[in-house]
Amino acid sequence: MAGYGVQPGDLTTVAGQYETHGGDLIDLRSSVDPAVGAGQVGRHFQGFEGKYRAVFDRLKANIEAFGKEANNVALRLKDVASTYEQQESDNANAFKGTDGG
Repeated sequence: MAGYGVQPGDLTTVAGQYETHGGDLIDLRSSVDPAVGAGQVGRHFQGFEGKYRAVFDRLKANIEAFGKEANNVALRLKDVASTYEQQESDNANAFKGTDGG
């Protein structure tokens, strides 16, 4: 068992979950569109249509950015798992006196 009660496999599993959710969010971006426009609401909406569209464009950008950051967290977790596993192995060898030091 790892020194902190965390197995590298646990970190890798969580990283996979972040990757999955990040990909889902990035895919979701393309489906976020306003359901109404000036054609559905009429001429009184025309003054707000640009602002309404801008809010949805920003939402789409934020969803994509959040998805990308979730993927970045996944990459960092995988790196931590790999480094942690190697450090645990090095520490175990040091206590056994087999690391040459």
